Amino acid sequence: MTDSVQMESIAAAVGDLPALPQVAARVMQAINEPTVGVRDLEELISRDQAMTAKVLRIANSAFYGVRGEISTLSRAIVVLGFNTLRSIVFSIVTEALHARRQSCFKDQILWDHSLAVALAARTIATECRFAGHEEAYVGGLLHDIGKVVLDANLPDRYLQVIERVYNESMSFIDAENEIFGFDHTDVGALVVDRWSLAPGLREAVRLHHQPMGAEIDPSLCAIVSLANSMCIKLGIGPERDPDLVLNELESALMLTLDPPRVVAIASAVGERLAQEKARLSLT
Repeated sequence: MTDSVQMESIAAAVGDLPALPQVAARVMQAINEPTVGVRDLEELISRDQAMTAKVLRIANSAFYGVRGEISTLSRAIVVLGFNTLRSIVFSIVTEALHARRQSCFKDQILWDHSLAVALAARTIATECRFAGHEEAYVGGLLHDIGKVVLDANLPDRYLQVIERVYNESMSFIDAENEIFGFDHTDVGALVVDRWSLAPGLREAVRLHHQPMGAEIDPSLCAIVSLANSMCIKLGIGPERDPDLVLNELESALMLTLDPPRVVAIASAVGERLAQEKARLSLT
């Protein structure tokens, strides 16, 4: 079975995929255009009252240390910068998907994991001098989006996955493949396709458990993979493996990070997660 046929089969089995909200989609498209200006983005974002309020609130947070209140969307966009704005819009969209009430996951466990992976990925990218810091952040946010879709669309069967993970100490990948015949990385790739995101992001989502298979952007894939492993080791999220030796993982070897730096990045993730949730007003 070819990859395209297999993905079509998976899409049919999963059902409806989440659409990128119209305003968010237009903002993403605009940011990628070299001629876009602040006024263009202001006009787009202002069409969504909730997003406008969130962007203003974040720009006014203590994190940015700006004197005086930022009362206009245009000023907020200047303070944040286009790349950070892109990450914030993705944060708003993905947090909303994770927060749906019908989810089997409780207490935002999976959302905390995704946000922590995003933060770790951004830090790893900085340490590795990888140019796409915000791309790494978005990759972290989206790496497990397939779990959210499976949980929302096939809740009864996905509850079986969760039970096997918790009761039989199976990995999500193994439990999903046993129950569905495919896993969350396949579904995540479908979401990235639907949202028309960069091929490197699709690869990072689909191969974050197999980074050595990446061909489009191996560094991005390895960054997201290592960030995910850090959070699993720390127990941030539904999977926990405190015995993981991070420095021996494929992802760490691919990135040639010094072992002490890997440890330092991992040790700071918990604190940064609390700070980011406060900055994004998601606590």
